[in-house]
Parts: sequence; C-alpha cells; structure tokens
Amino acid sequence: MSPLVRVERLGLATRTRPVFSDLSFCLERRTLTVVVGPSGSGRSALLLAVSGRMAGLTGTVRLGDKTRTRPAELRRCTSLARLATLVGPEDKLTVAESLIERALIDGVRVADAERAVAVAEQAFAVTLPRGRLVEELGAYEQALLCVALAVVRPAELVLLDDADRGLDVADQVRLYAALERLCATGPTVLAATTERAAVPAGVAVVPLPVRPGTPARGRPVRPGGAAPGTTTNSPLDKAAGADEDPVDDSRTTRDDTPDDDGKTP
Repeated sequence: MSPLVRVERLGLATRTRPVFSDLSFCLERRTLTVVVGPSGSGRSALLLAVSGRMAGLTGTVRLGDKTRTRPAELRRCTSLARLATLVGPEDKLTVAESLIERALIDGVRVADAERAVAVAEQAFAVTLPRGRLVEELGAYEQALLCVALAVVRPAELVLLDDADRGLDVADQVRLYAALERLCATGPTVLAATTERAAVPAGVAVVPLPVRPGTPARGRPVRPGGAAPGTTTNSPLDKAAGADEDPVDDSRTTRDDTPDDDGKTP
C-alpha cells in the first residue's frame, strides 16, 4: 500500500532566511508521525505545508502515488485539530457547543458529528464532559477534544500542533498512545512537539533543527475568513505566536480557499 502523503525536498524560506529546507518523508496510512523541533524551527509552518495551506514552498507534497497534487486536494483530505494559538475550540464554549459549532462549520449533521466524536472517545478511552467549558478542561482533555473535533468531518489526515502544550512527559506519552489508537480506526495523524523524549519507540519522527536567529514571516495562504468560536491572539501580521513560525491565520475547518483555477471547492 502506498503512503498517504509523500513529502520530497520540501523547503520554505523568507526574504532573509530559510524556515526549513530539503525535508523528505512519508506519512504512512493509519499511523502516527511526530514533527519534533525547538521553538522557531518551523513546526507549525510544516503542518500547514503538508495540509496544502502554505504558499511559497519549494519541493513537493503528493498524495499517494500521484505525480502531482494540488493544494486544494490536500486541504480537502486533511483537518487541522490545533495550530499554534490560531486554530482550536473557543475557551468560553462548552464541549457540546464546540461539537455543534464544528459540525456547522464543516457542513456535517450534528448527529453524524456526535457519532464521529463518540468513535474518537472510544479510541481515547475517555468521555469528554459535554457540559464543561473548554477552559475548564485539563490540558490532556483539551488536546483530545481538539482531535475529536477534527474528525467530525471525515478526513484522511489530522494535524495536531503543540502536542506537548501544558503536558508533562507522562501525559504526553498518554496522548500519543491515544492518538495511535485513533489511527487504528482510520485516520493518519501528524503531530508536532518540542519534546522528543515522550515520543514512543517505533513512532516515525521528523526532526527539525533550530535555525540561527528568529525566523521572519512567510507567505501563508489565506482561506476565507475566521470561523465563529475560534480564537486568535493577534492579527495576521503578528500570527507567528509563541513558536515564531510563519503560520496561516485561517480558523475555518471547512476550506474556502479557491482552487488553483480560481474556483472554490
């Protein structure tokens, strides 16, 4: 069976310096892969690149055995669970409200969304408390909620940034185990972290070296506007956030970015 995604000699540079360069790896189907790198190494930008949401790239990102894959094709088969401080559920919504909102954004019936989340919860061996506010959840539960919401719309690849956010090593190990169980139900997961020690043996790792100095901003693709109930700490001009990566400020989960021919998928 061919890999889900092939990345070949992928690079991203700003006017003054590279963000990452010459990256080649495959994402095998129904498996977990973890991008590991320090702050400023381009983790968030790489997740955007693999999901067809970053412009200005060199190299290729291809689906399976295709000779060419358009960014719109990548966007349709991927789902962002969390990206830096830009993509994620709103703190002031309850878990139930977050689920309904994601269903509306993704154009999925709420009943179908509930079933998809229930499958994820079974894989995670947790039941997310529907009446609790997102901000009242622990960091481990918040990470699981982000991923569960990402599978509301069927997607072959789920991307989770900052997998180590707020978690000690033991909880990171728990999270990776839960993600591997989710992969067994169908999706492939690409996560990003700064903490190599917590990544389980046997899980594929994509290492990103730190670049000298602080990376400047790249040129992100701008999907069409913010979705309700999601958060951002700043406008696009300051979107690099804590990781200082050049990142897309899209908060939509249903992709409204025009195809290469100018048509919206």
